[in-house]
Amino acid sequence: MRRAALFLLLLPSLFLSAQTATLSGIIRDDENRPLPDASIAVPGGAAATSGANGGYALTVPAGKGVAVRFAYPGAETVERKLDLAPGEHRTLDVVIRSSVIGPVTVVNDRLRDAGIDKLNARTSHFQPSLGDVNSLLQGSLGVMTRNELSSGYNVRGGNFDENLVYVNGIEVYRPFLVRSGQQEGLSFPNPDMIERIHFSAGGWEPRFGDKLSSVLDITYRRPREFDATVMASLLGGSVTVGSAMHHQRLRQITGFRYRTLSTILKGLDTQGEYIPTYTDLQSYWTYDLSDKVELGFLGLYSRNRYDVIPRDRETELGNFNQALRYTVYFEGQERTAYETFSGALSLNVRPTKELTLKFTGSAFNTYETERMDILGEYRLGELERNLASEQFGQVVRDLGVGAYLDHARNSLEATVISASHTGTLRWGRGSNLQWGMEARSERINDRLSEWYMVDSAGYSIPQHSNGLLELNTSVKSKIDLESVRSSAYVQNAWEWNAGPRRKWALVAGVRGQNWSYNGQTVVSPRARLIFHPGWRKVVAPGDTVQRDYSFWFATGLYYQPPFYRELRNFQGVLNPEVRAQKSIHYIIGMDRQFQIWQRPFKFTTELYYKALSDLNPYVLDNVRIRYFANNNARGYATGIDMKLNGEFIKGVESWASLSVMKTMEDIAGDYYYHYYNKYGERTDGIDTKDRTPVDSVRVEAGYIPRPTDQRVSFALFFQDEMPRWPTFKVHMNLVFGTSLPYGPPNANRYADTLRTSLYRRVDIGFSKQLLGAPGQEKTGVLSHVKDLWLSLEIFNLINLNNTVDYTWVQDVQGRYYGIPEFLTPRRINLKLIARF
Repeated sequence: MRRAALFLLLLPSLFLSAQTATLSGIIRDDENRPLPDASIAVPGGAAATSGANGGYALTVPAGKGVAVRFAYPGAETVERKLDLAPGEHRTLDVVIRSSVIGPVTVVNDRLRDAGIDKLNARTSHFQPSLGDVNSLLQGSLGVMTRNELSSGYNVRGGNFDENLVYVNGIEVYRPFLVRSGQQEGLSFPNPDMIERIHFSAGGWEPRFGDKLSSVLDITYRRPREFDATVMASLLGGSVTVGSAMHHQRLRQITGFRYRTLSTILKGLDTQGEYIPTYTDLQSYWTYDLSDKVELGFLGLYSRNRYDVIPRDRETELGNFNQALRYTVYFEGQERTAYETFSGALSLNVRPTKELTLKFTGSAFNTYETERMDILGEYRLGELERNLASEQFGQVVRDLGVGAYLDHARNSLEATVISASHTGTLRWGRGSNLQWGMEARSERINDRLSEWYMVDSAGYSIPQHSNGLLELNTSVKSKIDLESVRSSAYVQNAWEWNAGPRRKWALVAGVRGQNWSYNGQTVVSPRARLIFHPGWRKVVAPGDTVQRDYSFWFATGLYYQPPFYRELRNFQGVLNPEVRAQKSIHYIIGMDRQFQIWQRPFKFTTELYYKALSDLNPYVLDNVRIRYFANNNARGYATGIDMKLNGEFIKGVESWASLSVMKTMEDIAGDYYYHYYNKYGERTDGIDTKDRTPVDSVRVEAGYIPRPTDQRVSFALFFQDEMPRWPTFKVHMNLVFGTSLPYGPPNANRYADTLRTSLYRRVDIGFSKQLLGAPGQEKTGVLSHVKDLWLSLEIFNLINLNNTVDYTWVQDVQGRYYGIPEFLTPRRINLKLIARF
């Protein structure tokens, strides 16, 4: 009787289980990130929510058609119609796209990603660096970085000024007066506020602006719930808070950052009192006025101050055959300050599902000052090389003794006000039309007053026979520049199928810009063609593996109209005849997505050639770019870039990239002479006794390396964890770069035939997750902490000297010596990160 009763009790549940099936999988957003707390439901039936990793499981009716809906706040609802057999367990992964009014995807994810590097901003928390987003670019295609103190980067032979940076569609500017990396401070993007980062090293669409080298497009987050991130370290700290209010119609994210590099800068060769303080406050708000209208605001205030009172400097250089020591004793100080305000107000309207309109007004203002009076009294001595001598390693002969005085009273105020409109229209089958227009008012007020005096062994340099005392360099100018820059673009994206699993996509359009100052109008056509072959490989009967390849070709005419710096020559005078620099891009690329050890990997490579014309030559002084303000050069850049990224350790991304590149330029009129004596010998020869010239031969310099001609660069970021202690992780960052060209301090670019030393740097970090590990219980106040990490970072682990610039010193015989300016040595940082 008991067995019969038990059977009767279990019979209904057995019947129900025979009539149901199980559906499970992972829900992700359109950036391939897991979505927690997404809702999964059968209308009028069962419902569930996704877990922290986006995973879900739902019991659904079997044996009949059923609709399952996947929903997430601020995202489009996805519906899947299924027909499952009784007792079936099916895996279904779903991608939910954001429905927040904003940029619209023009083609499907796989095609859109072709040639675009997508970066994860959260990686910057664990990457051993100073915490800027730009450190993530070290592994991107074609990117070269050689200064850990600077947020600047070079792409495929270009300089810092040739990179476009956008935050929420607003163009970001670098400081104007900056001379060295330690003066820059914090870069604009706040890593804790970022939702997605897209980077292109060439061949980008017309909707992005007019530069020669690259575009970095950053979008800030729209929080769907309360979250906060707090970071504290020996180098500063940050606090970021995001929240959603009024039934998620009002969203905001605000971040505050503070940084001081005193502990880092104390390791430089120049000893003294360093007081660098960098702060910024940013806030991004969005409000849904209705289901079709969104109002947004982005505001920024930043203040960077760099004060230094140098005391002394000692640098050893040369080799065993000639070991030198350069010693300087300083008086005076340097004070640099940058204060920036920026604001943008946007209105996003979606009248229909196919049409999106955006109207934006923005303003940018920066006030930069540079005050400097530094007296340096130097001594250049030769060291004893005899190991048996009691004076080994000591100065035994003076090669040069002198002094220099560096003076500056510079100030610059720049104001940029712009109004723009962009729109997107989905039409036809797989086609998207995009357009935009912008009017921008620019005002620059620059006051330059700087000079540099050199005294060598009691004699001022340069010396003149007329007996006049002249400064080595002197620039005094007062410049007020007002102009209007207008631009517009239109582009369309097409997508079509060419057979089973084979897809094509084409993005083509044109962009134009006019600048009132020089009256030049430029027109820039651009196109990108992508092919996804949909190849598959049969490894065994009934076992087919997808081979996920994409190929693309991109070309276009890219102009870079001059901004203020490109107009100003070495004497501080503006040249209104400077025209836009021009580059024609030819890019062939491919990528492959595959799996190793059941984990995702991606390999990307691009082969490129850039034909450069109307170039404005420049010299690079640390991070200060000084232009010739003349379009008198042509050149090229060519090379190949490769990148492999993936999860070498499950759930933890790493990458490695390799670039081989060559960039050259030919400056018109850069010739020089070889002089010969009556014996036919060069008068500048080392062994020549008769130095009286009787004949000369003109030599055309021809193509010479550009200042950024780094032939090989390699970057590696690797993360690992302990097998038995997964909460303990190791993060290693390695950067290698070959030498760059440089030369003596003059305006003759053809003389820059010397090469710097190699750039080699290894940073390592050790992280321990204190809270938030799977299965870890949290009580009391700690229950509000999602995770808590403690990191120990060692910068420049091998303690190698990397050169960023050279100071030129003349000895009593008129010979110049280049004294290297080294970057930071080994330093340690301790960091605590908490997320709520």
